[in-house]
Amino acid sequence: MRKGFTLIEILIVILIIGILIALFLPHFSLFQERAKRTKVKSNMETIQKALIAWAQDHYGEFPMPEIVGEVLDPEGPLAYYFPGGEIEEDKIGEFPINPYTGLPYNSEYEDLFYGGKYVFKNYGENAKIWAGDTLCPYLKWADSIVLSGQIAVGVYFDTITYTVTQYGIAGWGECFAESLNYPIYEISPLVKDPLDKKYWKFYVLHN
Repeated sequence: MRKGFTLIEILIVILIIGILIALFLPHFSLFQERAKRTKVKSNMETIQKALIAWAQDHYGEFPMPEIVGEVLDPEGPLAYYFPGGEIEEDKIGEFPINPYTGLPYNSEYEDLFYGGKYVFKNYGENAKIWAGDTLCPYLKWADSIVLSGQIAVGVYFDTITYTVTQYGIAGWGECFAESLNYPIYEISPLVKDPLDKKYWKFYVLHN
């Protein structure tokens, strides 16, 4: 009666396991990245809901950059509009978590930006989510140093009414090099050259 495996059998099993790992590991990494990007999109929606709630209490206007600051203050006025926050009870809401760092977006690592260097120069520019020409503002944001999972809220400041009347929310996936640091976008599956930007469609939330 056999009581164990031979050395050859053990090596064969190890070899098979190694082959399976080699086959599935790249796909697992892609699944992980896709899940993180989905979480970033969900975080963008949370931020959008906070902005909409703010506007409902401020006559349809959105926060001024100098009020919120380039990095959203964890105890700033907009913080009350995140989930769980209550202005009347002086209760700060919970900021969403960056899936790449595991830290809330109001941390010192500045994963969440509002205004500042992300400002639209022309009315309606925030709604342009299709690339392929020089009019798409989100391609210009690629020159900035960004972090994986970062979210930026671009705003249009009306110099006549002195109000923020428009916003556009963009998020980033995993960032490898400056040339690839474009906000999250989708690309046509029929495109042979993925760098052909005219077939890109950015995932952007805007009013």
